[in-house]
Amino acid sequence: MIFECRVSDITPLRVPKVHRVKSTCGEVEIEVELHEDAVKVPSRDSRITIEITSSKEECLKHYFCGHGYVVSNTLIGDVYRVVISLHGFLVVVKSKNRLELNELDHVYVGATY
Repeated sequence: MIFECRVSDITPLRVPKVHRVKSTCGEVEIEVELHEDAVKVPSRDSRITIEITSSKEECLKHYFCGHGYVVSNTLIGDVYRVVISLHGFLVVVKSKNRLELNELDHVYVGATY
């Protein structure tokens, strides 16, 4: 799954140098936690491409590539929320449509900005 997005907000978290980057991708919203010592945090209103894939090779084509597991895929109200843990850092995808991701699926998350 490839999402073309625009960064809508950047929030510093309580953990030093960790930021939550919120992006809007049409009807999908994606939040990614990034550590500024590992990657450059994108600027607000910048474009960002996010790919969720099972292919390590596809992920490595991006500026940032991390792997982890789907923690949950739940329906809350009328929005599906997928939570992916990249070994502690979270990726949260909110969509009106169910994404074909199941708990404990091993995935790669790539981002280019």
